[in-house]
Amino acid sequence: MSISRSRSLALTLLATVALVLPIGGGVAAADTAPQAFSPAELVGPYPSDFPPGGTYIPVLDGFTALNDNNPALIAQNLQTVVRINNDATPAAQQDAIDINYDDRLISLSVALGAKLGPVFLDLLDAGKLPKVAALAEGELARTGLPSATTLPEKEYFDNPRPFVAAPAQIKHYDRPGGDLYAQLETNGSYPSGHSSQGYWKGALLASWLPELGPQIIARAGEIGLGRVVLGVHYPLDVMGGRLMAMDLAAARLTDPAFDRLIDDAGVQLREQLEKAVGVPLTQFISADTPYLTTEQAVAEHRQLMTYGLPRVAPDQQNSIPADAAALLETKFPNLTNAQRLAILERTAIPAGYPLDKSGPDGGWLRIDLAAAYAVDSLSWSK
Repeated sequence: MSISRSRSLALTLLATVALVLPIGGGVAAADTAPQAFSPAELVGPYPSDFPPGGTYIPVLDGFTALNDNNPALIAQNLQTVVRINNDATPAAQQDAIDINYDDRLISLSVALGAKLGPVFLDLLDAGKLPKVAALAEGELARTGLPSATTLPEKEYFDNPRPFVAAPAQIKHYDRPGGDLYAQLETNGSYPSGHSSQGYWKGALLASWLPELGPQIIARAGEIGLGRVVLGVHYPLDVMGGRLMAMDLAAARLTDPAFDRLIDDAGVQLREQLEKAVGVPLTQFISADTPYLTTEQAVAEHRQLMTYGLPRVAPDQQNSIPADAAALLETKFPNLTNAQRLAILERTAIPAGYPLDKSGPDGGWLRIDLAAAYAVDSLSWSK
């Protein structure tokens, strides 16, 4: 797909936003209903609507060299899918099926805790979080439009999915009457759209609820794992989705006009949650049963960042991109961007893992946002 064609498709999707997303200024409920964004606010356009190259192919193109020149790694990439798919427990299978059919924001909600997660879903279902919904719910969530669909990237790399490449080795898991494999068999695998959405939606949700940042990001990793459990994506697809999501989330957060929307949605979310639970939100979170402990979340997410794939360029050097500092702005509001960037560097995985690059498009893969959000909780030195 050419960049011009993908831009045309993206702009068509963007033009649809004002028609399908909630609009403020209702007549009967205007005094009591939480206010939504106006159509003009949603449409923009915004500088961060497109990455510099028009697509995320330049950020993701480390895959081509691996696929062409490292057959051992590509074989391990498939072997890892086969192992995880074949060994999946019934609970893991069901979670992966649910992840396939649910919106990623719904899948992430369990990370909010045993009590807060259902409260969040109730508010979302009741239309009391229109700004959160506009930015992060559904395939037409404005944060991901128009350029984060992964469609042009999938078409460009055109990599067959595991269940297509090795049909005899992959077990199919689906709900009764489901057709997820038939839907995906002609669709490229790299990068994983579910993983990308899970991570950028997770980055937004963590910025709104930094008290639960490690748990939210760990759950984003589990969304990617679910795709491997089903045998519809490889670890490299999930890793590519994550690095694409970190780039996208940082771009949105460093775009002052779009970041204002993100801030407004966060204020609405916290206000509505606190109103629903009846006590200060931090107090409620501290008394809730967590999805994972902070230590568990950090350990699990670190494993899911590489799936055991080896470093392929151990001598490679790069830095975390400066824009990534914005990912920690609400967690560390009193620190400078340089200090936030230092936390991301300190908690990052080493350079040189598959898909990591040097140069201006490098470093995104290294970001361990779960560990960065856990810095205070684990009493790590800054």
